[in-house]
Amino acid sequence: MQYFPMTDIVKKFSNNQRFAYNVVVNLYTRKDEKDDYINKNVRICSNENISEEELIQRATNVVYGLIDSKEEFGRYDQVKIVGIAFAGAYDRDLK
Repeated sequence: MQYFPMTDIVKKFSNNQRFAYNVVVNLYTRKDEKDDYINKNVRICSNENISEEELIQRATNVVYGLIDSKEEFGRYDQVKIVGIAFAGAYDRDLK
């Protein structure tokens, strides 16, 4: 994974952690026999460098938490994760 210097907007939301990762999680939804796809952007922050496998697991946990707790997902008959993409990796120490 290639790391980039942390931009001001990423710094603002990184809670002063060294690393910030932007992950896009693609969800398949079904309601009344109609299929749709939703993308959820997830930011994972850490003081430790995270492996891709760990990053996938953390992003998955965040999205499953959203599915379980957010009212917007209660209206669907089915919701499942069908894809994960790494959109950016930032290191606060890079200049």
